[in-house]
Amino acid sequence: MKTLITLLTLFILSSCNFNSTYQNRENDKIDAEKITHKFYYSQTYGNKNDALNLFSEKFFAVTNRDKLNEMISSSENDFGKITEYNLKNWETLIVKGSNPKSEYLLTYDVRREKEPTQETFSMIKENGIIKIIGYRITKLY
Repeated sequence: MKTLITLLTLFILSSCNFNSTYQNRENDKIDAEKITHKFYYSQTYGNKNDALNLFSEKFFAVTNRDKLNEMISSSENDFGKITEYNLKNWETLIVKGSNPKSEYLLTYDVRREKEPTQETFSMIKENGIIKIIGYRITKLY
């Protein structure tokens, strides 16, 4: 009987999920901001194709690389080049344990030469690297 109780206890414990959840930690926001800073740097000063490396393959399963380049070029033509960007809102969700995941959502107010935009980045951590899985540009005003 003692063996049966021990086996049942082990079975129950092994089927449990042990997770720790962290929301909106400052250091997680800073990690995500590093990716968006690289994105904006590549758009402003660097090779625009460098930005493609910041995106997840999950993003490209929905939107191909040419469409993303077209969207970025179109926004630059319509709204002007980026002159300044400021973080407006952010959310992070980090789950560590048996079912880990890391999700980040950052929204920026972006000043451009012609018209301002609001840009939202959805990101996840894949194999220890934060990647962009969603990017939306919205015209302000």
